[in-house]
Amino acid sequence: MYIYATPRQVAQWRQEQKVNPTAQQTPDHQEPNATCVYQKETKLPLNQNSYVPLCLLLVALLTSLASLAQSSRDKSTLFKEVSPASDHYKTISSADATARDADLETIAFPEKDFRRGAYLKMRTVYLDVPVEAFKIQPYPANSSEQTRKELDFLLELQEKRTAEDEARTDTLAIVYHDPFTVNPNDPDYPRNVSSLFYVGRNLGVWFSPEQLPVTSRVLQNVIQDATFYFFSLKAQFNRARPYHLEPRLKNLEAPGHASYPSGHSSASHVHAYLLSNLLPEYREQFLRNAYDLAFSREVRGVHYPSDSEAGRAFAKQFVAELMKSKKFNADYAAMKAEIEEVKSKHSLTLKK
Repeated sequence: MYIYATPRQVAQWRQEQKVNPTAQQTPDHQEPNATCVYQKETKLPLNQNSYVPLCLLLVALLTSLASLAQSSRDKSTLFKEVSPASDHYKTISSADATARDADLETIAFPEKDFRRGAYLKMRTVYLDVPVEAFKIQPYPANSSEQTRKELDFLLELQEKRTAEDEARTDTLAIVYHDPFTVNPNDPDYPRNVSSLFYVGRNLGVWFSPEQLPVTSRVLQNVIQDATFYFFSLKAQFNRARPYHLEPRLKNLEAPGHASYPSGHSSASHVHAYLLSNLLPEYREQFLRNAYDLAFSREVRGVHYPSDSEAGRAFAKQFVAELMKSKKFNADYAAMKAEIEEVKSKHSLTLKK
């Protein structure tokens, strides 16, 4: 069972799209019309009299530099040509998120396309808190100004992305851990376990499941718990994918589950925050890797920026809950000891 599409599945899906380009569309699809979701927002002219004192600019600059290592919303290091120069979600989220068209609010992820049931029935290892413990704000309304801006942003990414960018997203699409792939003889097992170490890959070849078996086991348990919770949130919100609202989007895959929050963003940021607790001096690199994974899903046309942001917010709360668990803290101590021991035997030079 796969949470996301494998390269073979993506290739098959693309071939089906060539044969029948309307196959992915549901009755919810519609052609661009006069509703706000399909109209570009009119940009208001800037106030020519507005200014910011130089001292405030300097303070803002110093603050941004000081918080760089804590930000997961920096410019992408893997998608430099298409990545915005600044925090695109901060700009987009300033728009109105309330509904404007009741009909568009009826569009959700098609129930017939759901492949999520098993993940909602998984047993957790460390956490025993209700899904409601994670305070993820509702996604912007389908017909809202913010969603329109998000869709326009995805269209811009689509226009800019190159074949190389698309190939890179293919690679990142399979960086995920499926809690049900546990048999070492399964052909997908090596990829599955290695995905747990992607966010910390720059630390060197020693940061691997082979060198860190205790860490591998703990991370598998962590992501099993995280997967249960973020899939439960997906089921509750049941948000339509971007291509369900915007038919001009040429998405590179069609995941079999709802959009909000992003699973790639959730899992990668769980890794980033957890590893940052263990190796705080490399926090910036971990968060950059998590950002790239999340952003790749936007480049791929399968997630809104707000999906990525919700995944980050979930991950931060999830790791905070983990640190309250006595069972996890016992395993965390063992993982920390293993990492420190193995790290001490290797020179630690970050690779780009």
